[in-house]
Amino acid sequence: MAKAQEYLQTQIEISDLFHVYGELLSPRQRTFIRLYYDENLSLAEIAERHEISRQAVHDAIKHGRRALANYEQTLHLLELRRNGGAPVTSNGWRGKVETILNEMEKTLREGSADLANRLPAQIASLRELLNGVGSPPGAQDSFREEAVA
Repeated sequence: MAKAQEYLQTQIEISDLFHVYGELLSPRQRTFIRLYYDENLSLAEIAERHEISRQAVHDAIKHGRRALANYEQTLHLLELRRNGGAPVTSNGWRGKVETILNEMEKTLREGSADLANRLPAQIASLRELLNGVGSPPGAQDSFREEAVA
């Protein structure tokens, strides 16, 4: 039963990635992934339709899946969509970053010698993010951890 759930979860994940990044794939990869994951055709059925080997279909799908995973790892667009579609520069995100900046500046004013060496660079990095460089939605949490450490 667990294997069936894992299989379905993988199918859904690839389908979701395909719908976000599919246009970035080659036409061949895009076609084969659409047929395999969205239309649920077997490798043999796809190979027969396109008059190529089953192995060629498998390789195209495998490379396409790898490309989709790499796009998500780099761009995080599916993660953004799953988190309500809020862009990185949304007011809520900016507010959180501003709060972190204010806490860091307060620590500097209070005069902790140990933190005084680290905080200016962290403040500059956060200000850079606010000015449009951007990062994945969870990035503010790692900055908060650094500030507290």
